[in-house]
Amino acid sequence: MPFVFRDKIQGAKALKSPHFLLINFENHIKDLYLQSFFEREMGKSPYMIQFGGLPAGLHEYEFKVDHTFFTRYADSGIEKADLDVKALLTKQNNLLQLQVDIDGTVGVDCDRCMKYFDFPIEASESLVIKHGEPSESTDEILVIPEGQEEFDVAQYLYEYIVLAIPARKVPCEIDEEEFVCDQEMIDKLD
Repeated sequence: MPFVFRDKIQGAKALKSPHFLLINFENHIKDLYLQSFFEREMGKSPYMIQFGGLPAGLHEYEFKVDHTFFTRYADSGIEKADLDVKALLTKQNNLLQLQVDIDGTVGVDCDRCMKYFDFPIEASESLVIKHGEPSESTDEILVIPEGQEEFDVAQYLYEYIVLAIPARKVPCEIDEEEFVCDQEMIDKLD
């Protein structure tokens, strides 16, 4: 959730969200992408979940995934996204369970007429995290070294999002009222 804080610099206010740092120095606003800021200035991914020191029980995390997220994956083919991610971490004595729910849209081209559209996706995935030998990790179980108290969920979010996009993207087959193929382009391609 966004929150406001005051800096020691008089007249400076900042609004933080998972994506933007808006700084107002006497009505001059500068936007910075927090993903780049965290990675460049702090060396950490904004998709890092710190579980060390958390009590046993449920802990909720929210992430916003947009086009800046996909810049770290050169071959993703995704140039636009507006996704809300809710991650529910269940901490137990010897393992963690992460339930990830993704909802929003991803910009893709229609496979039939090449028309760009925002494809709605919903996904729900689970991941078990435990300590041990990292080479024992599988698709459903992430094994992290003993003593590690945080993990980056960015790669898993990327995989969950990509897997939620169907191999064949023809939106008019999903909803003929909302999506209409470009008939002129289909005629040119035929």
